[in-house]
Amino acid sequence: MPAMPAKFLQEPLVLFTLIAALLFAISALFSPRDNNVLLIDSDEVEARLFLEELNSGEPLSASERQAITTAYIEEEALVLEALARGLDKDSRIRSLLAQKMLHVMSADIIQPSTSQLTEFYRNNIARYRQSALYEIEELVLARDDSRIAEEALAAEPTLARPLPTLSERDLASIFSKEFAAQVVIAGGTAETDDWSGPFLSNRGKHWLRVTASIPETTPKFDEVAERVRLDWIAAEEENKQRLQVKKLVEQYDIVMSQPSGRQ
Repeated sequence: MPAMPAKFLQEPLVLFTLIAALLFAISALFSPRDNNVLLIDSDEVEARLFLEELNSGEPLSASERQAITTAYIEEEALVLEALARGLDKDSRIRSLLAQKMLHVMSADIIQPSTSQLTEFYRNNIARYRQSALYEIEELVLARDDSRIAEEALAAEPTLARPLPTLSERDLASIFSKEFAAQVVIAGGTAETDDWSGPFLSNRGKHWLRVTASIPETTPKFDEVAERVRLDWIAAEEENKQRLQVKKLVEQYDIVMSQPSGRQ
């Protein structure tokens, strides 16, 4: 290629054009063809690799490290694409983000002292009370069977079958509140061979009788200490979240838009 005359290169317009072409070439060489730049946080990748090694207790192989890195890149690409398509406006996504923010707000909940736990236990003792439990037998007859439970058992002794140990609340959820109360009252005041029923369902006529019972009990603090601790933390977390959300909302001037149906 013949050399350009020095005089030609001294022309301002020519020089400007050459500089612009050079900058364009450099930009094309070192820049992506479009603006879809996916910036990967190497610290986040290393953190995920570290956690995986911590969970497995063994060093990751090269292929495992590559798989985890690839999964993170794919996740980031999906997030960017979702944001580009406006999927973050989805009500379910917004709800998840709000819940995540609540957890961030309550991340520094302190551990309770024993005195705080015992006080919480005393103030909320009803939630730790164990309802009375009942061992129950059930007998189911066809809807057109006019026999009572005793008559059916006399003819077919194997008809009755035991149910799992249940509370009155459990019984109510399976049958009805009224029938559950009837069974429990009969179990506490009548002989164990007296049946309650029938209760009609699509399976037929149900007859129930209590064969044994465990009275309502209230466990001692030491027996439920871990549950009390978790309940205390949950309550403190909820209280703190409520206060922080209140402060957060107070930072904004709330303006309600005009409903679309009004003029």
